Amino acid sequence: MNDDRITYDQLSPLIDGRDRPAAHAIDNAARGVNATERTIRQITAMIRAKLDQIEQRLDHGLSLNELGELQRMPADLDRAITLRHAHWQVLGALPTETEMKSLQPAPAAPAQEASTR
Repeated sequence: MNDDRITYDQLSPLIDGRDRPAAHAIDNAARGVNATERTIRQITAMIRAKLDQIEQRLDHGLSLNELGELQRMPADLDRAITLRHAHWQVLGALPTETEMKSLQPAPAAPAQEASTR
């Protein structure tokens, strides 16, 4: 599970008992956060793959025709990040502070040190 994703278990208490327009807005914003998180991961994976291809072509002394494809990817990434921020702004405007804290990932457990000295 990704820390950035809002699960149904987290979302359900936020929309239960709210009037229909508020519940709908919260649901749409949460779905938008999840969708854009997935898009951001896909775009960053494509950028990594394209950079690997370019590096391989450099290693083999081949032309770098793929640079044109790479140049548009950061703009796609920027749009997805901006849209994700917009969804979080909508989501942050409706729930209470306590409800918003319920969307935060659980704190990571401290790493246990091995005492093998």
